[in-house]
Amino acid sequence: MSLIEYQRTILADTVRNCAFADALKKLIIPGKTTVADIGAGTGYLSFLARKLGAKECHLYEVSELSDISRQLAKENGITGCQFSHKHSIDVKRPPKVDLVISETFGNFALEESIIGNMNDAKRFLKVGGTMMPINLRQYVCPVVTDRIQKSIDTWASIEGDLQWNAARETAMNNMYVKEIGPEDLLKDGTQEWDSIDFSKHNKETRHLSVKWRSLQSAICNGFCLWWESDLAPGITLSTSPFEKPTHWQQIYLPLLEPLTLKSNETLELTLDVDSRYDVRINVAWKTMVKDAKGNIVKSLSQDMRRGFLS
Repeated sequence: MSLIEYQRTILADTVRNCAFADALKKLIIPGKTTVADIGAGTGYLSFLARKLGAKECHLYEVSELSDISRQLAKENGITGCQFSHKHSIDVKRPPKVDLVISETFGNFALEESIIGNMNDAKRFLKVGGTMMPINLRQYVCPVVTDRIQKSIDTWASIEGDLQWNAARETAMNNMYVKEIGPEDLLKDGTQEWDSIDFSKHNKETRHLSVKWRSLQSAICNGFCLWWESDLAPGITLSTSPFEKPTHWQQIYLPLLEPLTLKSNETLELTLDVDSRYDVRINVAWKTMVKDAKGNIVKSLSQDMRRGFLS
């Protein structure tokens, strides 16, 4: 997808736009608030901020969208914007501002290095300043229907009487962006697996585990991941399958094979995530089924380093 097409998709997302607009209304004091926009894209959020009375906005964008945002500001008669055609981490001695904005979320929340962006963005903030977004919560739930798994695990049905094990191995070690519905998920199976406060310095490598105790038999085909973030007090943006859809969809982590859970067995998922800027994103997931005594019945390990082909 081209950069401009991706921006068109983002800007067509009314749920996203309204959430950020409502948050900016709460955070901007007309004539006083100064803003740094990290990963500014077309400049939309800074343009909204200026329309709401922000004193000045500093836009940092490493891609060619920086040139487009300059043109858009001129086209719309928006002044008070300073444009830097570079990644914010390369900016030396940035001007201090009252409000830092960074909408660098992905479908998998961390894939655009938002932790690193927000860690570094504290350099741009005045004492007592505000960060937007405030935090991030990530959720996971077992997928109990086989609809999505069947749509990606099609290797055995290819005509020609050939073996596709190597290709399937690569495919099953990737995560997928899918539209997943509540009907696909384990009832009452949602768990928060990670929580990040952007006012603190956060690790870009994450290691966390969650468990589900099966009270009745069930089949797990994979896992659904989504996130939510408080942009300002009382303003939450969510990619949950239980909320209004956004341009972000859910993440599907497949399993190498379906896991049948018997009553009183425990399903355990361990996630290792590396979102450092030079890595971009790597996710590894280990899935285990344990019996009532804690003995491992089944164990599966998957890792994007064995599967990611760009």
